[in-house]
Amino acid sequence: MNQMDARELLVYMTTSAAGLNGEPHYYGPLRMIESVQRLCGLLLQDDPENETLKALAARIEPDKHKGMTDPQAFQQMLDEAAALSVDLIL
Repeated sequence: MNQMDARELLVYMTTSAAGLNGEPHYYGPLRMIESVQRLCGLLLQDDPENETLKALAARIEPDKHKGMTDPQAFQQMLDEAAALSVDLIL
């Protein structure tokens, strides 16, 4: 894993958490799932053939910005991403 990319993700997560106070309620899940997608990319650098990581990142991309325009599709993506992520530790 590239250390600078990992540090950038850490900064993204920290500043996102700091900036959430007062933002619309869907920003929290959006920023969390964006962090998940970025972490998938970092982990794939070391394990480029990991099909679960690929599937997880691919599932997030098309619906990650639908929190405001299509909350149902956004929630479905979150639920499916959560189910996929469990496969990483089984």
